[in-house]
Amino acid sequence: MHLVARVLVLTLAVVAAPGAWSQAPVAGRDFTVIVPSQPTSDATRVVVTEFFSYQCPHCYAFSQPFKAWAAALPKDVLCTREAVTIGHEVWEPSARAFYALKSIHKLDTVDDALFNAVHSERIPLTTEAQISSWLETKGVSKQDFASAYRSFGVNVQFNRGDQLTRAVKLPSVPAIVIDGKYLVAIANNIDYGKQLAVVDALIARARAEKKR
Repeated sequence: MHLVARVLVLTLAVVAAPGAWSQAPVAGRDFTVIVPSQPTSDATRVVVTEFFSYQCPHCYAFSQPFKAWAAALPKDVLCTREAVTIGHEVWEPSARAFYALKSIHKLDTVDDALFNAVHSERIPLTTEAQISSWLETKGVSKQDFASAYRSFGVNVQFNRGDQLTRAVKLPSVPAIVIDGKYLVAIANNIDYGKQLAVVDALIARARAEKKR
């Protein structure tokens, strides 16, 4: 299927999500309970975290449906992302690039383009040098990127992301963790609307739990 048509199909699936899940999700089938539950960055809101890699084709397929869904989340939900390696050393440079771009406020301008470069244009972006040279063509300063890429802050964020994958026993990417309590591993079956409806149901559960 042509890429544009495929993205349209996936986006329409997300739009249809609210009616796609009529029953309560079942632990062990639709999601995993995280034991022990993990602290989140904002105790006042339900924190939803996507774990992904720019090098993962499934993450690429899920990226646009996830963004469309995340854009419609209510204000009491905080949506975050963690770029991780789950043991793939070759994924580390692009994961660090995610945090570096975030720190210099350039992530939004190149996020989609980076995914497309890897999976649609087939540009090799598996080293810092390759990523830096490519980013320069997108208007990102090599000096600014290099400073951020090697910074203490980016190192902390990268290590935290990988530590979180172990803490929640992340089986694969893409995956979504809801409020440090529930994990939904996203299957690459194109039925993203139904899977995101499971996440919606778990957000509602986490919201209710906060009020107890």
